[in-house]
Amino acid sequence: MLDRLQSFLDQHSRILLTTHENPDGDGIGTCLGLAHYLRFLGKEPRIVVSPAVPGNLRWLDTEGWIEQFDPTGLHAELAAWPDAWLLVDASEPHRLGGMHPSFESTKAPRACVDHHLKEAPRGFEHEFTDPTATASGELVYDLAAPRMGLPLPLPMAEAIYASLISDTGNFRFSNSTGKVHRMAADLIEQGVQPARSYQRIYLQDTPSKVKLWARALERMGLLGDGAFGLMVLSLEDMRACGATHDDLDELVQEPTRLASVEVAGLLYELPDGGVKLSLRSKEAVDVNAVCKLFGGGGHRLASGAKLDGPMPVAQARVEAAVLAQMDHELSKI
Repeated sequence: MLDRLQSFLDQHSRILLTTHENPDGDGIGTCLGLAHYLRFLGKEPRIVVSPAVPGNLRWLDTEGWIEQFDPTGLHAELAAWPDAWLLVDASEPHRLGGMHPSFESTKAPRACVDHHLKEAPRGFEHEFTDPTATASGELVYDLAAPRMGLPLPLPMAEAIYASLISDTGNFRFSNSTGKVHRMAADLIEQGVQPARSYQRIYLQDTPSKVKLWARALERMGLLGDGAFGLMVLSLEDMRACGATHDDLDELVQEPTRLASVEVAGLLYELPDGGVKLSLRSKEAVDVNAVCKLFGGGGHRLASGAKLDGPMPVAQARVEAAVLAQMDHELSKI
């Protein structure tokens, strides 16, 4: 797969790098890592994200390469710029959000670079996916390191390290493989400072975020004899706390602190009337199977989807699906 990806990159010069709407550490880290590599190859990459880079990840963009999507100004003609468009850390074009129309209208070949479990991706001329990889940043490291040699430029190493800690929960999730730890060790030896990365990514909370989390946890419901912890937030909750979408990051993990909880869930309202679902499993329950029922996906133990509103209807559907999956899998234990 990496040889195919390299061949694809070799054939193009102006390469647009994007990731899913409301980008996370893996999406941002992978885009930046790829941009460094493409510049090494003599290419002309651009990174455009929607709606913006989360505050705790802005420090990674040392060169100021990342552009915030502006559909009526700078990026009104975005579809015409690239001769290749790469969607990173996602294999569903609709996850581009506001950039999706530009993606659909571009004449450039479109490809995804991803590590999520998914049926054959649709909407791309090329796909470069490896669901055995822990993070999309792992793919960039495997592609670039043998060709660039070590050490990598420090900003590139920090970006890839950020992608790894983002998708492993700072190496505490079950996807923290030996390979990922060896990769992290290599990056540390190249100058990455783990404490600095952790503090800049995880220790950046605001009072608004603390208020929102307190509200979510206070209302958390426990279903299935305490094995399913579900939090529900409305747009009004967000407004009342003065919170933003960035403040939701990592919240879904919190119910798993309870010994009885096997599956943790977060449902929150979207401005377009939809409902976003995030699910996490400690080990025994395949939450990807649940999210696939709603057109979503991800990993076996970490997955998400978007449902139609209103919230009570979406919540009832999710509760029924999760409890049915838990009954099916936990009965085998």
